[in-house]
Amino acid sequence: MIKKLFDRNIQYNILSLFNVFIGFLFILYLGRKLGAGTETDIYFLSIVIIGYLGYLVQSVWESMSPYYIEKKVKNKVESDELYSVLLNDLILVSLFVIGLYFFVTSIFDIITYEQKNFLDIFIFYLLFQNILLFNKTILNLEHFYASYYFVDIFVYGVLLVTVLFFIETEILYIAYTTLIATFIANIWQFYLIHKKLNKKYYFIFYKSNLKEIYKNSFKLKIGSLLYGSKDIIIASVFTSLGSGMFSLYSYANKFAGVILQVINAPVVNIFATMANYHVANNRYDLLKNDIKKVLSQTIILFSLSGGLTYLILPYLLSVLFGDKFSKNDILMIQNIFLVLLFFYLVVVIESPASRLVNIFKMFNISLLISFIFFVLIVMSFFAFKIFNFGYIKFLSLVIFAQLSNLLIAYIVFYKKVRITNYD
Repeated sequence: MIKKLFDRNIQYNILSLFNVFIGFLFILYLGRKLGAGTETDIYFLSIVIIGYLGYLVQSVWESMSPYYIEKKVKNKVESDELYSVLLNDLILVSLFVIGLYFFVTSIFDIITYEQKNFLDIFIFYLLFQNILLFNKTILNLEHFYASYYFVDIFVYGVLLVTVLFFIETEILYIAYTTLIATFIANIWQFYLIHKKLNKKYYFIFYKSNLKEIYKNSFKLKIGSLLYGSKDIIIASVFTSLGSGMFSLYSYANKFAGVILQVINAPVVNIFATMANYHVANNRYDLLKNDIKKVLSQTIILFSLSGGLTYLILPYLLSVLFGDKFSKNDILMIQNIFLVLLFFYLVVVIESPASRLVNIFKMFNISLLISFIFFVLIVMSFFAFKIFNFGYIKFLSLVIFAQLSNLLIAYIVFYKKVRITNYD
């Protein structure tokens, strides 16, 4: 049984590796074409903005997973209705946020003219990306694990072709291509959901018995907004250091993020799905062993992969980007990468417990964790401003904030399991 599970995890690790490899190639050739400057800053900042606005959309459905499994176990019709209502609601909220963006940016000059030209197109990615994320969650809960990666492989593949053959100096092509590719991926997801899963669609926007999902999703996404402040504050810190600095951070983060996605995401996604079923069926005794299996695999593989990548990173950057980055740029990327490795190692260790906090529907605790993290991140930002900290010291404070998340998540989990077993 364990061998079978491990083999399955390896298959999804490989899929995840291919997924992030394609995404990495896209970022690589974007850097080779445009270097680290205004154009790449526009793209990376737009990704951060869309991601942050996406929290508003996800506040409709984020807590859905345990409720969906409960309904599916009892009555498939109810789970189908749940899917339709939340899908319709997220589309409605996405369109509202997009309209709000155009209203605000037409009145206030809160972004540069160049950034607005790109975002006026790219903002519609908010809708298609959130449909993609919602459908990925549903398909993952239905054990369609591979589909989680296929859609991203397709989107990044199309973006890679665009960069290779159509982009020289104009970043706007990326906005149009992202919209088209993500829309096609949405269509394929809908095919799987409605044909393979035989899920019926209902044109409804509200059901009174979904109030708890709305309330807890809102709590979760308030937490995500607080946690996501990290990305906004980091962007503010690095853009204040000069043109191209945020791009250098983004490339370092991409390398570290690749390792996290390949090693951690496939294993934890499967763990979370199985944990939802364990909790729904009151099999709490299996959770501790599952956590040990996950951590024994992810910590070792992440540490080995991260250490090896750090050693060869200067050579990789020189080969991949050529003369687009100076020796000082490469050294800076390597230094940032090392600090981010420690940050993501904390994320790896925390992941199973933080998922379980939400699976147990302890959304108030999840919100508290995010609030504490937010306070620590804001304090880190002011420390950077007041004491003129370098970027390494600032990122070290970000790691400390993440450690607080880890500590609280595991304390809450073990306390919950002990009380449950006692009952």
